[in-house]
Amino acid sequence: MSEANAGRGKPHLKGFPLRVVLDGNSEIKQPSSGYRYSLDPFILADFISEKRVTRAIDLGTGNGILALLAHTLYPEAFFMGIDIQREPLAYAKENFAGIAKSVFVRADIRQANKLVKPNSFDLAMSNPPYRKADSGRINPAREKAIARHEITLTLDELAAAASHSLKDGGVFYVVHLAERSAELLHTLKIHSLSPKKIRFVHSREDEDAFLVLVAAVKKGKNPVTVKPPLTVYKGSGGYSDEMKRIYKRFGHED
Repeated sequence: MSEANAGRGKPHLKGFPLRVVLDGNSEIKQPSSGYRYSLDPFILADFISEKRVTRAIDLGTGNGILALLAHTLYPEAFFMGIDIQREPLAYAKENFAGIAKSVFVRADIRQANKLVKPNSFDLAMSNPPYRKADSGRINPAREKAIARHEITLTLDELAAAASHSLKDGGVFYVVHLAERSAELLHTLKIHSLSPKKIRFVHSREDEDAFLVLVAAVKKGKNPVTVKPPLTVYKGSGGYSDEMKRIYKRFGHED
């Protein structure tokens, strides 16, 4: 059940928030401990290329960084963020303070069909948990565990929520593990989300891809474009020119 805009029980923002300058003006705030974002939302936001967006939804918004980056691309759009965790969502609300066209809801994404009107967004996006619940070591910190493993949200449930929320012709942007790319594409298709472009992400040129970026159109019949690979680091160390461009685009001080 949703706990949107509930006045009681607002969590105290523990610790000193890490402040990251965005676009030379606003700042992204996140807890000094617990789960913190990495480069993933930056590369996904850079991958978004829709000409016009009026309504966008961020599924599993965390502290709202992906939505905030997308807001710099579409400043007139309405943004909605959903997350099941209380403290990260409190940071998302603080990060979007002063942005009138936004709402952040504490809710279970699996209940999106009860929370969100069908066919009501033209852009959906997500930086979801990458690992299946039964794979690898589960972090003892619950916040990190939920962010990294499919404890409260599976890939199938995420695709279902995105498909429900999007208008026909709307686009879902998602970043995931490259090793699960076949499963990801299959799952999207099951939920009437047809991939239109894909980009693989490599740590270095001579290494296998570790992430994949996908844009999928609801009820689309488009051909798939595989974009040139994104390499994060130079062989000699430091960020690649492409990664520097992405950070610079969003005014991020790395």
